[in-house]
Amino acid sequence: MSTAFSRRFMELVEQFAGGNKRQFAILTGKSPSHIYRICRGLSRPSMTYLEHLYSLFSIDLNWLLTGEQPIDKPFSSSQDELLMVPQLDVEASAGFGSMGGSEDVTEQFALNKRWLSSQLGVHSDRLAFVSIRGDSMLPTLEHGDMVLVDLSQQQVSREGVYVIQTQDGLMAKRLKQKSDHIAVVSDNDAYPSWQIDSQNAEQHGVAGRIVWCGRSL
Repeated sequence: MSTAFSRRFMELVEQFAGGNKRQFAILTGKSPSHIYRICRGLSRPSMTYLEHLYSLFSIDLNWLLTGEQPIDKPFSSSQDELLMVPQLDVEASAGFGSMGGSEDVTEQFALNKRWLSSQLGVHSDRLAFVSIRGDSMLPTLEHGDMVLVDLSQQQVSREGVYVIQTQDGLMAKRLKQKSDHIAVVSDNDAYPSWQIDSQNAEQHGVAGRIVWCGRSL
């Protein structure tokens, strides 16, 4: 049964995930079933989860809990505090490469700039969500994970998990800068490592560094 609280909660889902409860669950680190129960008035979020929502979106918790809000003040963050981040219709293969679609925008998510800066160390507005396909980056990344890619980080200044462009499509791999090459490593030992060097650099570009991962539980 719907309640006043659940209706206000659904306003958050509508604003920050276009009404898509599953995407809102992934974005905020909860299972879709838990979000469905809150939206139907069958469950209430914990204080820890409410604090997490505040850190993500700077929402007015007093409004969410009571329905009260200051006059002429919207319930959510101002547009200056939020960054709209697209989800692209592509897959980054955690295997041997996958095109997975065109670079069309399928969804957009509003992320709090302060959270991006303080929690992820991200100061760029060149961000995009993409989905992971395959198992070569297990246990770090799983098939179906949604990852946030900082498209401004196209130089391997430090070890990390990056999305790279290959002739076979996009791939998610751990990159390590060496003296004369970049080591391309799969966290799953069942997959071989390789390298980007002067002989193949033109065929392999770094699209960006993965800074966050979300998945359904």
